[in-house]
Amino acid sequence: CEDEPVPRNTRQLAVILDCLDCLRRHWRGRRDVFVGSDQFVYWDRAYDRRKGSANSPAAPDVYVAFGVANRHRNSYVVWEEGKPPDFVLEVVSPSSRREDEEDKPRKYARMGVPEYFRYDPEGKSEPALAGFALRAGGYAPLPEETLTEGVAGVRSEKLGLCLCVEPCGPELLDGSLRWYDPATGGFLPTSHELADGKRQADARAEAFDAKAKASSVRAEAFEARAKASEARVSELEALIEKMRRG
Repeated sequence: CEDEPVPRNTRQLAVILDCLDCLRRHWRGRRDVFVGSDQFVYWDRAYDRRKGSANSPAAPDVYVAFGVANRHRNSYVVWEEGKPPDFVLEVVSPSSRREDEEDKPRKYARMGVPEYFRYDPEGKSEPALAGFALRAGGYAPLPEETLTEGVAGVRSEKLGLCLCVEPCGPELLDGSLRWYDPATGGFLPTSHELADGKRQADARAEAFDAKAKASSVRAEAFEARAKASEARVSELEALIEKMRRG
């Protein structure tokens, strides 16, 4: 059935979830940006599920729409939102390669999606990462560019971000899809990196607390010794005074 969920392999799922998480965090303060995943995008009022149609809905792995409300949706309906998504990313799996490389680009072009990106974690597509911009009813490839030393990627003008493939990463053994922000000159942090950073910060805080406690203990010991010394001095002074009095 067309509306049944599509099974994902672990590699494909890791890429999708990581991209989705990074983009949602990037625009978490914006109420007019919606980042969705695996939701049907309905774009033709005349579509009849029973008969099937070339205008059937699509379910992008990740998509971004600007100028629409950031709210919960069961699906994205173009004629209700007033526009198609601005950006779509499909992560290729062995079972979806032909659809992602041939069928979906034609559908997204007819839908009017300005940018279509595709990534193949297994590297069997050529190139593994490709971006396309809508030009005169069809998609034209976007050039690869150098983002930073040793890293190249494809720029999305709609998102103001670049996609690139790192040689390795926590999610994939042979490459991770990363978002690079030209405005900051750095990568959008993944949830793994944020968690690692928090653990490191917590460890530094614990080490600082331990040092502070040790300093406090040493200070208390010093104060106790000082008081003991004062007490002995007082005893000696009292003894001397007693001896003077005979």
